[in-house]
Amino acid sequence: MRHQKSPFALIAGLITIGIVVGVVMTSNFGAHSSLGATPTGTIYTENTVRMVQDTQPLTAGNFNPGTQFVDIVEKVRPSIVSIYTVKMVKMGKNPFYEFFGRKNPIPDDGNHEQRQGGMGSGIIISKDGYILTNNHVVDDTDEINVKLIDHREFKAEIVGRDPKTDIALLKVDAEDLPISVLGNSDETKIGEWVMAFGSPLNLTSTVTAGIVSAIGRNVSLLGGGDAIENFIQTDAAINPGNSGGALVNLRGEVIGVNSAIATRTNYYMGYGFAVPINIAKSIIDDLMKYGEVRRGYLGVYIAEVTPVVAKGVGLDKPIGVLVTSLQKGRAADQAGIQSGDVILKVNGEVVDQPNELQAKVGTFNPGEEIEIEVWRDGKTRTFKIILQDKDGETELSAKTKPEKTHKDLPELGLNLQDLSTRQLNQFDLDGGVVVVSVERYSAAAEAGIRRGDVIYEMNGKTVENVRDFNDSLEGFKSGDVVKIKIRSKLENQTNFDRLVFMEIPESKN
Repeated sequence: MRHQKSPFALIAGLITIGIVVGVVMTSNFGAHSSLGATPTGTIYTENTVRMVQDTQPLTAGNFNPGTQFVDIVEKVRPSIVSIYTVKMVKMGKNPFYEFFGRKNPIPDDGNHEQRQGGMGSGIIISKDGYILTNNHVVDDTDEINVKLIDHREFKAEIVGRDPKTDIALLKVDAEDLPISVLGNSDETKIGEWVMAFGSPLNLTSTVTAGIVSAIGRNVSLLGGGDAIENFIQTDAAINPGNSGGALVNLRGEVIGVNSAIATRTNYYMGYGFAVPINIAKSIIDDLMKYGEVRRGYLGVYIAEVTPVVAKGVGLDKPIGVLVTSLQKGRAADQAGIQSGDVILKVNGEVVDQPNELQAKVGTFNPGEEIEIEVWRDGKTRTFKIILQDKDGETELSAKTKPEKTHKDLPELGLNLQDLSTRQLNQFDLDGGVVVVSVERYSAAAEAGIRRGDVIYEMNGKTVENVRDFNDSLEGFKSGDVVKIKIRSKLENQTNFDRLVFMEIPESKN
C-alpha cells in the first residue's frame, strides 16, 4: 500500500523543515544471524497475566506519585536491559605519521580494524531469553551483548528484524528471566501518564515520566513507501541510548518501544516517539514463526481526506482515508474497492490518516480476511478483503517456513540458502541460491555480492541449489577466478541481472 501526499502534507512538511527527527541511538550498526527459532506458540503468551494487579489505573482521586511510580518501577525495571554493540571498522593508512616522521603504533598496511561501540536498550519478553528492541540499535553490527539489571551479561543473536517498523528480536541463552507485560497500545489515550525505561547517555536503568502527548504520529523517519509509522508521542524524556526501551503505562504494561526524538541538537527537546506495542507484537510473531515479516497489503494508493476532498465525495467533514488508485488484480481490486472510495473503518475501528490505515492493515498476515467499511456515492458499504503480500500472493498465516538448506562457506564469506517456490516465482527462475549473508572483507564481498542476491549460474553452468553451487566449486583452487551470474531486485521490484568475478582465496585451514 503506497501513500500519495496531498499538497497540504507538503506544506506541513515545509513548515517543519527546521526540525530534525533524530533516531535515538548511539550506534547505527547492523547484524544478521542464521539463528533458528521454532516456538510452539506466541512468545508473549506468558505475558498475559498482569504484573501490577495491585496497581489501579490513574484517576484524579487515586493518583499518588510517591507510591504508584515506585511500585511500577520495581516491577518493570528488572525486565529492561542495556544492549552494547560492536562494529569492526576497517581503517586506512595514515599519511600524517610519515609526514611528521613519527612511528605508526598500528601496522600501516591499510587493513587493520578498529572497534566502534554503540549502546541501546531492550525489553525481555520471554523467560527463556527473547528480547525486543529497535532495528537501528542492532543494524550492521558484528557483536551484540546484553546486560541485565543484576549485572549478568549475555551474548545475543538476532532472530530477525524489520526496518519497516524499526523492530528487531534478539535471543540470549538464559532461563527464568524477568519479563515485561505487553499491553494493548490501541487503548492508549492522549494525556495519560507514561514512563520511559532505558539506558540513555550511558546511564543504565534510567526511568523518566511524562504523558502521551499525541498518537498516530508519522514523522517520516523510516523512509516512507510501505514503512509503517504510527508512533506514540510522549514528553517523557528520551535520549540516545533509550532506543529499544519500554514506554509503560500506569498499569505497568509496555505500550510502546522507544524509537526516536524530534530534535535540533541530537538530544531531548521535549518530544519522543515510540513504536506501538501492538505493531511490535505482530512483527514478533512473524519473526518467530516464519523467520521473516509477512505483512498484509490491500494494494491501494491512498491520500489524506482534506476539506476539499470531503466536500467532493459528499462527506460532512474530513474523515477516513481516500483511495486514489488501485493495483490491478490485488486484494482491494478483487474485493470491489474503487478509486474515489473513502476507507472509514478496518474491522470496526476508525482510521482517519493514511499511516493509521497502513499500521492497521500491516498487523495482519497475507491470507487473513479483514472487513473494510468505505464511503461511496453518499452511503457506507462494507467489503470483506483477503489480504495479499507485497508481491500479490495470498499466503495463509498458518503456513510454516519452508525447509531451509544452508551451507556456510567461510573461505568465500557466503551463507547460502535454496530458493523457495515463492522466491523462484518472484525472481522468474527455475533454480538458484539466495545469499543469506556476506562476511565483511571476504572474497564474496570484494566481488560485490550482497545479501539478497540470487546466484543462478557459475562459469556458464546453471546453479539449481546449494548442492549444485558446492559441486561447481570443487574443481577450483586458490587464485582461480569464478564467473558468477546474479539476479537481484531493483527498488521498483524489477529483476536486474549482473555478472561478477570472484577470486578463490587461500584456505584458512
